[in-house]
Amino acid sequence: MAPKTSAAKTAPKPPVAAQPFSWDDLARYKAEGRFLDGYPSEWRTFWSPRDQVHGLLVALLSSAQHSIVLNMFGYDDAELDAIIRHKLADENVYVQMSLDKRQSKSAKTEQGILEAWSNEAFGNSIAIGTSAVKSAISHLKIVIVDGVYTVRGSTNWSLSGETQQDNELTLSRNAVIAAETRAVLDLNHDWMLKQMAKPRQASSRATKKAATKKT
Repeated sequence: MAPKTSAAKTAPKPPVAAQPFSWDDLARYKAEGRFLDGYPSEWRTFWSPRDQVHGLLVALLSSAQHSIVLNMFGYDDAELDAIIRHKLADENVYVQMSLDKRQSKSAKTEQGILEAWSNEAFGNSIAIGTSAVKSAISHLKIVIVDGVYTVRGSTNWSLSGETQQDNELTLSRNAVIAAETRAVLDLNHDWMLKQMAKPRQASSRATKKAATKKT
C-alpha cells in the first residue's frame, strides 16, 4: 500500500480560492449578488454561464477536510483536477472517484489526467466504468464534500461546461441528502470496480493456464 505522500511529489499546485468557502456568503457567486427572498435555507442553485460556477467549485473542493466522493461524466477541468490531486496526496482526506468509461477513453486530456492519479495510495479509490444496466453511460455530475455538501445538476467539470454552456448546478448542505446520494454513488463505484477487475482476473487465469501447459 503506497503512502499518500508519494502522490504529493507529482501533484500540481492547486489553485487558491478567491475567498474561503462559506455557506452564508455564496451570493458572491451569483450574477445578481444575491438569492431571491424566501430561498430554501439548505439549497443554493447556480446557472452557467450567468453565475461563477467554476469559482464556487474551486472554493468548495478546496474546503474539503475529510472526504470527496464524486461520480462525474465529463471531467476535463485542470484546476479542479489539481485540487483533487492535492487531496489525493493528503492522508487525512478520503477521495473516491467514479468516472464514465467512454469519456475517459474519448478525450486525450482526460487520459492524461488519469495517468497522474495515485489510485494505489492509502485512502484513494478511483474507478472507471459504465452504468450497471446494459453498459450505458454513467451520466451523473455529482460530488459530495465532507459528507454534508452535495453538488448535482447538469454541469460537467470543464471550463466550457462551467462558463459557456447553459447548465444548472445545485448545492445542498443537507446531511440526509448527502447520505442518500452517497449510497447510490457507492453502488455505482462498486460496480465499476468489479468491471475493472474482470480483465485482470481473465488475464491471471490465462497466465496460470499457460504455465500449467508448460509444466
